[in-house]
Amino acid sequence: MGFDIILAWSMFTFIAVVLPGPDFVYISSISLKKRSYGICAGIGVQTGIAVHVLLTYIGAITFFTTYPLVFRGVQILGAFFLIYLAVNILRSSITEYLHLKKLKNGGEDSDLSIYKLDKKEELSNWGCCTKGFLVNILNPKAFIFIVSTLPQFLRADIAMPIGEQFVILGALSVFIGLAWWFCLAVMVNFISKRFATPSFRVKVELFSGSVILVLAILLVIRVAYVLYIGDTSLV
Repeated sequence: MGFDIILAWSMFTFIAVVLPGPDFVYISSISLKKRSYGICAGIGVQTGIAVHVLLTYIGAITFFTTYPLVFRGVQILGAFFLIYLAVNILRSSITEYLHLKKLKNGGEDSDLSIYKLDKKEELSNWGCCTKGFLVNILNPKAFIFIVSTLPQFLRADIAMPIGEQFVILGALSVFIGLAWWFCLAVMVNFISKRFATPSFRVKVELFSGSVILVLAILLVIRVAYVLYIGDTSLV
């Protein structure tokens, strides 16, 4: 496999991964709280990408084309998971916002740097990793991206077997994503600690939760419309 193909695929993958979507919003949101949360969520997201690559390799597109309702079911499931995720983010943020407001009304500085997260909020590295995985694996757009683009970079006119080319490009997708999510988590957490006050962080989380909720609702509406008109395509 030539360097030109590897470079082209790497650039294409990087551009795709940095574009804001549910993955980006979720990882940015939890990175405000703790850097390791964002990194672990990124690992979960890229584990989902690895699964999409594997599904593409074994020909899952044929199955979904034959049974389009199964594909739509995955879309609906993914949308409702995003709604669940958004509600949790919004609920946590609203609780923190009310707590900060109470401190401010009581004459206390609500933006003290020693302000900590509510201990009732049960977050863990493993939990963030799991949610990151679910956000990605239940997002059919990620699968469609892999299945529609990766094969375009395979070359049948070179000595390297197609299977080996597939593994190399798939691994590149995973590692490029891991590098990006790591950098994003570190940058967001750095900015949060150095420049953002707790009240600012809460506002960002409220915005992030709202964006995820809107994306999920739009996905539900789109799938409902597609089912209504009887469209069987996977786009």
